[in-house]
Amino acid sequence: MEKRKSRKAFSGLLLVEKPYEMVSKDVSRWVQRHFGRQKLGHVGTLDPLASGVLPVVFGKATRLQDYLLEMDKSYEFDIKFGQATVTLDVEGEVYEEMPHDHVNELELRKIATGLVGAFPQVPPLYSAVKYEGKPLYEYARAGRGDEVPLERFKKDVEIHGLELLKFEEDTATFSVSCSKGTYVRVIADTIARNAGTCGHVTRLVRTKAAGFALEQCYSLEFLTENLDRFEEFLIPLGKIPLQLPKWQAVDDDLVRRLKMGQTMHVDMRFFEDGLEQMGDRRVRIHSIDRMLLLDKDSRSFGIGSASILNSGRMAVQMRRGLS
Repeated sequence: MEKRKSRKAFSGLLLVEKPYEMVSKDVSRWVQRHFGRQKLGHVGTLDPLASGVLPVVFGKATRLQDYLLEMDKSYEFDIKFGQATVTLDVEGEVYEEMPHDHVNELELRKIATGLVGAFPQVPPLYSAVKYEGKPLYEYARAGRGDEVPLERFKKDVEIHGLELLKFEEDTATFSVSCSKGTYVRVIADTIARNAGTCGHVTRLVRTKAAGFALEQCYSLEFLTENLDRFEEFLIPLGKIPLQLPKWQAVDDDLVRRLKMGQTMHVDMRFFEDGLEQMGDRRVRIHSIDRMLLLDKDSRSFGIGSASILNSGRMAVQMRRGLS
């Protein structure tokens, strides 16, 4: 189909299935090539080796980017045992070889179970984490990796679930659900080391991000063939799932004044009646740092906060507008 330029500004979330060997910014270039310059952002980046779920936010939806980034992610990956590479994946040079014939399915399942939980993780040298304004992989490629204090970038991550899906010959396939900032290549290296050998990632697919699954994503080929329907594929602002409590302001004047930046004092009973906690639980809350603000028609119009006053009433304020 012929390329189409558009000056129309889009708003919403697009679920893209990023292909192998493409960087996340290539998706932005695809959008600009077909629709001109747009305000957009990615909910997490994917290495060229990785494919899978890449949520792209447009227009006002970019204001939700930070909240979507905090949500858990899921991946499926293959580990080839017996060879370790400098990048921990198939793109790097092999620097170590070890026997792996002793590795078996039962042992791998035990290792996977043992890795579930929270622990500190150091990012690999070949990563996009920045040190003194440069991504770490630039230091690695320039042979200056010893200049990077990797321990400084240690952070707590959590593996919610790690399961062995398949094991054949020298390759194992795993699925993992984890917190943001978790490096799957490091998990793969840890699995191999715990099994008494070494290994590297040969395939990596992000199967879930920002609350969406791979099955919901569109390929760039499909989008290219359906440019005239592009807006149909955008998820509107109000339907983007967030792991935040929701509070519905059923009064139009209250909504208007919140949008104007005013801090509104409301009765506790009125506040609790409009509150919907995650998991459809309603409990008495004395303070909420972040909550999604909805109008009487359940349309989201902002991210707000609430805190209890000495009088027993609640002070509600809009922190970031979404309309």
